[in-house]
Amino acid sequence: MKDLMQKIIDFLIEKADPSIVLRVKKEVTSNLSNEEENDLLDRITRQKIVQIILQSQKPDGWFGNSFHGQSPKFGAGMYDNMEVGLRYLAEKGFPPENEIIAKAVNSFLLKEPFDTAYRVKPPQPPDTDYTYTAIELYLTRSSLIIRAGYEFSFPPNDFIDIKHDIDFSFKTFTSVLNYDTLDDVIYTRRNKLCFKPGVLWPCSYNLRILAHSQGWRSEQNTALLADSMDRLFSFPHTDEMVYTYRKGQFVGPCFPFIHSHGKIIGIMDKENISLDMMELFARCGIVRRVPMLADMYESLLARVDDDLDVNISLDKRKDHGWSPYFGFALEEDWKDKTRMQCDVLFRILLIMHYAEKLSG
Repeated sequence: MKDLMQKIIDFLIEKADPSIVLRVKKEVTSNLSNEEENDLLDRITRQKIVQIILQSQKPDGWFGNSFHGQSPKFGAGMYDNMEVGLRYLAEKGFPPENEIIAKAVNSFLLKEPFDTAYRVKPPQPPDTDYTYTAIELYLTRSSLIIRAGYEFSFPPNDFIDIKHDIDFSFKTFTSVLNYDTLDDVIYTRRNKLCFKPGVLWPCSYNLRILAHSQGWRSEQNTALLADSMDRLFSFPHTDEMVYTYRKGQFVGPCFPFIHSHGKIIGIMDKENISLDMMELFARCGIVRRVPMLADMYESLLARVDDDLDVNISLDKRKDHGWSPYFGFALEEDWKDKTRMQCDVLFRILLIMHYAEKLSG
């Protein structure tokens, strides 16, 4: 295990994008001087995609003309929108104290929950996230603040409670232990499957919040999260879309863990493992504790051969892109095999690092 990790580290430091080099040295080996970090950040800042995001930043710090991903209607592309833009910069290694990041995070304090920047149809009360299953516009906001590194330093305010959202996210996972069958969770309304009113059920934003936060962590809570995830994987799933019914509308929830294999980008199928999703599970410290995740972890490592080629199927057009629900590519493009290889190996390295470090 250690030999493979070191082999990947050496390969990435020699061949990878400066953002990957920065994060390997800072996050994995803890061997990065301030001078080298500043030099790498300078190189990262000049990259094309990063520049698209930076040039879209408005005077108040907001990125682009949309919040929840790209929107041709409002002129927001794949990267120049608030959600993907901020997450991408954090993934590229921009630290919390960076002026661009600080300004972007502060912009959340300048916009009321009904601000048109969120592109929501009024009325959408601030407690929507806690009333309707997996409709998490404002928890999305908290996930970004946490990913940017502001879990403990976000200024107190009247409408964003980071601690509450962490506790709530933990509760959505542990609530799975309260249900035994699909009929406990969903019902049929006008020939569509819907979450039952009042059901708590986890989605990808709850997972992101837990993966990048610290406040919930204890041995007891990690064990409980592992038990909840074990139940989640063994719980009956459906191939049909499950909606959240809200005020007369069928709303597509935010990537809830209720659908079968394909609709949760393969995380339940070890033949098609989602690298970014596996990384989030690893960051939660549960990969070694949950049999299905442990099995997928070993399967993933077995796909790395002696030459560090990874036997994994990727779609260059899809997997190099970013959206609110997926994205892991930090290399500027995948025009050659080595760039794709670096992105894949970096995520595998992170999965290994956190799976072993937080294994308990």
